[in-house]
Amino acid sequence: MHTYTARMLRIVVCTFVLLVVNANQSHAESLIRIRTESTYLQSVLSEASSRSPTLRALARKIDASNVIAYVTCGSFSSRLLAGRTFLGQTSDKARYVRVQVDCMLPRMNLIAILGHELQHVAEIAAAADVVDSQSFARLFRTIGYLTCAGRSSPEKFETDGALEAGERVREDYLRGWPVGARVVANTGSGVPLQ
Repeated sequence: MHTYTARMLRIVVCTFVLLVVNANQSHAESLIRIRTESTYLQSVLSEASSRSPTLRALARKIDASNVIAYVTCGSFSSRLLAGRTFLGQTSDKARYVRVQVDCMLPRMNLIAILGHELQHVAEIAAAADVVDSQSFARLFRTIGYLTCAGRSSPEKFETDGALEAGERVREDYLRGWPVGARVVANTGSGVPLQ
């Protein structure tokens, strides 16, 4: 009897481990062309992707393109800036985009800014003619608006789609928490209590 119980326990544990591995793999597979520099960013993206259909849809759009996005932590001189997206090198096979986010933000805010910036990546992915800084600026002048221009800094653009995507990802993420945790997240630091 003892051997039977031990065998059943091993089977249950192995089954559970396989389910967890497969679940994590399915979320990782939805982030094929979105790459990170750190395990922290990867875990935040994976967690947000598991809770946000909006973020998963953005990842699918990016994965269906020839864009490869590298998401890194960055620091910004302005407190008003929490993320930015740059077009990097391009070739016949791939267009490289760099996304910088402020990793010191509270997790909830970081998830929202990731959704915001990945919307910008999806906007670039949808425009196959964006291959250099001129076509990059032309795209964002067409679909967005200029937020900052100066002699000492490059032009900065914003789109309504990215503003909306950041908020949708935040709302998707919060829906996964119990109601009381959502209240704490909305009034406190932005991080639901567990």
